[in-house]
Amino acid sequence: MIPTHQISGRVLYDNKAAEGVAIYLGPIEAPSVPDIPANPHGITGKDGRFSISTFGENDGAPPGKYKLMMIWIDSDSKLESRPDRFFGWYDAVNSKIVVQIKEGENVIPEIKVPVITGPPDAVNGIVGRN
Repeated sequence: MIPTHQISGRVLYDNKAAEGVAIYLGPIEAPSVPDIPANPHGITGKDGRFSISTFGENDGAPPGKYKLMMIWIDSDSKLESRPDRFFGWYDAVNSKIVVQIKEGENVIPEIKVPVITGPPDAVNGIVGRN
């Protein structure tokens, strides 16, 4: 099994703790599936804090470089397909947050998300290639 290292952090939305935000680490220069069972992930608690899990609960992630992605499902929505309260600003395409996980304990700096009122502009291809 690949060694993992503790990771924790906190998400604030409009300067308030954001509960229920799903956090995913997408490997950039780090082990990925099938070497690990799934992308490292976690979910924020009432205080907006999260810990990351890969093989077992709160075991962290292997060392490496990751894109941090966040989805905050609107559980109050009456729509069948519940929308992301972040409107996709922090999905695999749009997230600009990159973290480097090192051996030992890792604390991700507090993620402060401003009020979001709509989605980012659509991405059509790769700049400089289309």
